[in-house]
Amino acid sequence: MPQFDTTFFSAEVLWTVISFALLFIVLTRWILPRIASILMQRTEVIHDEISAARKQHQQADSLKSDYESKLANIEQETQIMFHESEQRMIERRKQLMDEWKAEMERKKKAFKEDATVMREQAVRDVRLQSADLIVAATEQLIHQKVGGDEAQKVLDEAIDALEKKDLKQH
Repeated sequence: MPQFDTTFFSAEVLWTVISFALLFIVLTRWILPRIASILMQRTEVIHDEISAARKQHQQADSLKSDYESKLANIEQETQIMFHESEQRMIERRKQLMDEWKAEMERKKKAFKEDATVMREQAVRDVRLQSADLIVAATEQLIHQKVGGDEAQKVLDEAIDALEKKDLKQH
């Protein structure tokens, strides 16, 4: 094997050391620093992304707590609005019922007044008709001497005449 030949062994070791030294210098001066800087940049990017994720997580937690508090407030406000609306409906219904009762009382009073006026008018009409009847019966009695049966007959005729007269007027 030529690698173990002692005449060339020292030259091979020398060139191996020189090659290794050159490779070591190239690696340490140019390649490894670039790799290290790339790794450092990547580490910084990862740290920045982790920081941003933590901030976003905190923002999400604060938004969630805000949302939950607003949701609780909205539910309370909804209950309050519903209760107020229910109270307004009850008050409005009471107001309408009071107005209706007042209107019914007014109509009842007007009806009673109309009934009283009609009753008074009917009493006046009956008195007038009675007076006319009495006058007519008296005139007939004065003009003729009448017996009990004839007086009753004349009275009945006068009442019939007044009833016919009253029916014609209405």
